[in-house]
Amino acid sequence: MRFTTLAVIGTAAYAAFLVAMMPASVVTRAIQERTHGALQVQEASGTIWKGTGRATIATPAGPLAVERFSWRFLPARLFSARIGYEVDGASLGFTGRGELARSLAAWEAKDLSLTGKATGISSFMPLLAHWQPEGTLVLEAPYLAWDDRELRGEAKLEWRAAALALSEVRPLGSYRAEVRGEGGPAKVTLRTLDGALRLTGQGTLAPPSRLAFSGDARGEAAQAARLAPLLDLMGPPRADGSRALEWRLQ
Repeated sequence: MRFTTLAVIGTAAYAAFLVAMMPASVVTRAIQERTHGALQVQEASGTIWKGTGRATIATPAGPLAVERFSWRFLPARLFSARIGYEVDGASLGFTGRGELARSLAAWEAKDLSLTGKATGISSFMPLLAHWQPEGTLVLEAPYLAWDDRELRGEAKLEWRAAALALSEVRPLGSYRAEVRGEGGPAKVTLRTLDGALRLTGQGTLAPPSRLAFSGDARGEAAQAARLAPLLDLMGPPRADGSRALEWRLQ
């Protein structure tokens, strides 16, 4: 084997070694730049192939601290021009896992799941602390892709056995919000699965976090009187006795 060939092989092997041993901090800095600071990683350890750390995610309600998360590089995603990682994490009583990837044009999430107690969300949404939400939250997203303008894919969030400290009716019910995107703003729908408090509505969600939602809330006949104090806090009354729900986030 000629010297030139050996030199090329040696250089390639050394480059591969450097990449494999690249510290996690290099990747986390790149992620923070790509997300314009929306995702910040602290105390990262390991390499670009596998590591652990903590994170802070910017949300419409404020910063969400992820107490622990880990990642594992998925080299097979390179064949589809994507840099992909398998991730899992835990925070505020929630646990989640899934696959995150970056293509040339967008971010992608596959087989994303998250579950935990609703009490945990008060820690990063102070406005909800007075309401003291209870029950179980379950998020599932088979596939999502998004950039600065549009969202594609679908996700489902369920609040099961929901309860609030401001109501003596316990539980209030179970609810499902679904997001479906085909480009441009995604469609959001809310419906009641069961329970005395009936919630319905629809709206749109546009990246990164612009939400416009309109709906209504009403109490079942047998529990309407007991739910009246809570309904009065949720929105103005309509002629049919329901309460108007209007949510806007920018």
